[in-house]
Amino acid sequence: MSNRDYGGSEIQMMYDRLQIIDNLVEPHVAEIIDSEVRQLSWKYDYNSRKGGTNKHWHIQAIHTEQEMLDRDMTWIMPIWQSAMNKVKLDLQWERVYLNAHTHGVEPMSHTDDGDYTLIYYPRLDWEKDDMGGTIVLNEIAEYKGNRLICFPAKQVHQAMPVSRNCHKLRTCIVFKTLDKGGQIYNSDRLEGYKEMELV
Repeated sequence: MSNRDYGGSEIQMMYDRLQIIDNLVEPHVAEIIDSEVRQLSWKYDYNSRKGGTNKHWHIQAIHTEQEMLDRDMTWIMPIWQSAMNKVKLDLQWERVYLNAHTHGVEPMSHTDDGDYTLIYYPRLDWEKDDMGGTIVLNEIAEYKGNRLICFPAKQVHQAMPVSRNCHKLRTCIVFKTLDKGGQIYNSDRLEGYKEMELV
């Protein structure tokens, strides 16, 4: 994809406040993000739902921009900056973390803390037949590199299985956010979010 195509399909779909935004960042930035994610070291044995049995790969959360700087992960910021230019919401991020799955790893359906969840798909070599999208309520947001999905945190969602013929690591970058603009209200907000660390 050329820089000329960037933003050509900015908001592909909106369904009950589910937003799917393609070509989120410029192509050369997407390539940097993809490369950085591929170099990360992952830890297994993380629950998608508290008390659940299904596990997946995970990288612990970042809670401040200074922590992001200290961990040499500032390449995440262009995702957030572009998201705030394109998502029609006034949000602030409270934590950012990364999840990953392979074939045979299937997280459980769950809801999130906070107000809105943003998920960015970084793998540019991901193909439709690899599967591994995200289902939000009854809608599936397919995995596509440089795609962002945004939905209310209290909507039930789940990472979908990866094809048995896919030998790639399905990675995603997750932003847990609070709504500054008053579009939605969750009474529990992010209370205790550092302890919960749900998907």
